[in-house]
Amino acid sequence: MSKKIIGRRYAEAIFSIAESNNRIEEVYKALNGMMEFYLTNIDLKNILDSPLILMEEKEKVVEKLVIEEEEVIKNIILYILSKERIQNIKEIVVEYAKIYYLKNKIIDVEAIFSQEISERQKSKLIKNLEKRTRKKINLKVTVDESIIGGGILKIGDKIIDGTIRNQLDSLIHKK
Repeated sequence: MSKKIIGRRYAEAIFSIAESNNRIEEVYKALNGMMEFYLTNIDLKNILDSPLILMEEKEKVVEKLVIEEEEVIKNIILYILSKERIQNIKEIVVEYAKIYYLKNKIIDVEAIFSQEISERQKSKLIKNLEKRTRKKINLKVTVDESIIGGGILKIGDKIIDGTIRNQLDSLIHKK
């Protein structure tokens, strides 16, 4: 079974539990934190991935990491561990976020400009995009100094190239 399918199945079940406990955001933050720690802490990764270490020992290690978390969150993380799916935590988090974004009608938009834009410009861009898409916008702005002017918007798998270079190229190629 592919990692994406595994991630999707676990994410759907976890999202359902989080939703029924009214803890969608908290579960996401805890899963994301666990993922980051697992992927960046080589000692933790070695312990949790080792076939030589008993599951009870792995659970003790993880319990110490999630001691501050609510019971429902502890149980979710320990469940992932007990099913030996901690290696799939990244896919689970990605799929969980997709479900959250879909249910809340949120889309990621990357805006690339030649220079940093003001907060007012960001607000105006978000407002216009929300009006056009009828969805909440999660905007990420990046700067690419190779752009002469204008900008590029990446909305899902669509790319809207409003750069001056693109506009000039289209004028030249129309002749």
